[in-house]
Amino acid sequence: MLLENVNEEIRDVREQDIMNTAVALIGELGIANLTMDKVVAKVPYSKGTVYKYFSGKEDLLLAISNDSIVMLSGLFSRAAKFEGETRERILLLNFAYLIYATLYPVLFQTVICSKSPNVYGKASTKRLQQQKHLESNLLSISRGVFQEALDNNCLIRPEHMSIEQLCFSNWSTGYGIVLLLSGTVHECNNRSGFVIEQELFNQNNLLFDGLDWRPLSANKDYRAALNKALEYVFPNELVQLKQKGRELHI
Repeated sequence: MLLENVNEEIRDVREQDIMNTAVALIGELGIANLTMDKVVAKVPYSKGTVYKYFSGKEDLLLAISNDSIVMLSGLFSRAAKFEGETRERILLLNFAYLIYATLYPVLFQTVICSKSPNVYGKASTKRLQQQKHLESNLLSISRGVFQEALDNNCLIRPEHMSIEQLCFSNWSTGYGIVLLLSGTVHECNNRSGFVIEQELFNQNNLLFDGLDWRPLSANKDYRAALNKALEYVFPNELVQLKQKGRELHI
């Protein structure tokens, strides 16, 4: 049966089944050991059917990455809509990223892997275009909070920086901390004893105070505010973390 003649709902189910199987295999074997043959052996579809959905391993990894970005966007949107001050909401948004990376380590690793030239060079144009669109939507969420802070004069944009550069400073700080301390990369001695959520909190406040984003940390208890916001916005995720034996100690 030609793929274009398959019912759209069935297509979605099949595609998701294949991706879910690949995610499980990555969790078991690691990304480097994932192959299309191993995926085919685990799904109730023929090899030809699997390749109709995904042109190869790289295309499959990018599809998983795109699904992960959609999931992360949902967490970001919830954080951005929280009724708090702009600085508080960006802090909450950055912790949404930590929650995502902790609850879904395989997805977090897959997104990182999907950025490699090898994956980008072999993935389909369709998946690449999807990722570009999804990442643009993801970044627009944090940009909206930054713009609100500028409009409200809680944050004054440095003359030498655009709003995109401000967003990049925030993203690179959070991404770097989560990547370096999440256990995804080999741990170095100078990171021993660091608690990821505490360092994320500390470095965010260091950046925001440096930007003179009001209220400053000297004038507001952001630790208490963040804990309260996390309980309000992400109650189910905190329960899931606890079930995994992980709690955020900020």
